[in-house]
Amino acid sequence: MGLKHALRIVHGLFAVYFIGCLGYLYYAAFAGRLDWLLILAIVSLAVEGFAVFILNGGDCPLIHIQRKIGDDKPFFELILPPKLAKRAIPIFAALTWTAVGWLILRLLLSMLK
Repeated sequence: MGLKHALRIVHGLFAVYFIGCLGYLYYAAFAGRLDWLLILAIVSLAVEGFAVFILNGGDCPLIHIQRKIGDDKPFFELILPPKLAKRAIPIFAALTWTAVGWLILRLLLSMLK
C-alpha cells in the first residue's frame, strides 16, 4: 500500500470519528444526556472546526499533506460527486451548529423544570 492510500485510510478514519461525534451530539441533544462522551465529542468537533475554518480557510488540514505526496483529489470527492463534495464541509458545519443549538435548548428547558 502506498503513502497516498494510507493517507486516504487515515483521512477516512478521521471522517468516521467526526461523524460519530456528530451523531453522539444529536443523540445527547434528543436524549438530554450530559456526560464525558458528549464533552469529548464537542471538544473534538470544536478542534476540527478550528483547524478547518480558522487555520485552513474552510479546507481540511490533510489536503496540504495530500498535495505534497501528489494526491490532488479531495477526500469527499472519493465518495461524492464533485459538486456535492465541495458542500460537504459546510453541510457538516451546519449540522454541527444545529445539534449544538438543540442541545443548548434541551439543557435550558431541563433547567426550567
